[in-house]
Amino acid sequence: MHLIQYAVEADGPGLAQVNVESFQGRHLLARMFPTASVPRMVEYKAKVGMKHLANPNMHVLKIHDEASGELVAYSRWMIPEALGYGPTVPTLSEQAMEFAKDPVQYAPQPMREDIFNAFKQILENARKRYTTEKDIVLDLLATLPAYQGQGYGSAILKWGIEKANASKSRIFLEATPEGVPLYLKYGWKQLEEVTMDFEPFGCDGSESFYLMMRDPL
Repeated sequence: MHLIQYAVEADGPGLAQVNVESFQGRHLLARMFPTASVPRMVEYKAKVGMKHLANPNMHVLKIHDEASGELVAYSRWMIPEALGYGPTVPTLSEQAMEFAKDPVQYAPQPMREDIFNAFKQILENARKRYTTEKDIVLDLLATLPAYQGQGYGSAILKWGIEKANASKSRIFLEATPEGVPLYLKYGWKQLEEVTMDFEPFGCDGSESFYLMMRDPL
């Protein structure tokens, strides 16, 4: 059994490492931060993570591998306050609270803010189309590549599904193509494929995401 815990400020670098390694090689990050190294992206994502930890409705979870002690899985669940599962804010330092106010100012440069804002708008529009204030949103689920297929993602999904079923809530998410099979296995249904086309921004390629919803049992 994998032990799921709430993340704290000291987990920032570990959470960021999971995030960056899990999505490394995707067109979106390469276009948004064309010259950023992995260590620089981890540094930035650690600061962005403080914004999520400071959000009282964002449940930031982690799993450590029992043998190595390494932080290997990371998820963020946006759960409405009315469902009674919050607030979740850990004790944060003054520096962390400063990062939380506007983490984008610490982004690696050069940064394609036009691509960043366009993608952000796509996600916001998608959530407006399909979600209500009563829905749970799985904002992120990631496992270090070396630990994928060992049940970490499934354990975290079961954590959220249990709460959603108990409160009769739906769960919305945006999946990468690689994540779709896992979500289908646990009862999500595909709503729409959304594509981010980079050609209007002077770049080649595109990135597809799948909007998915799970109804409670």
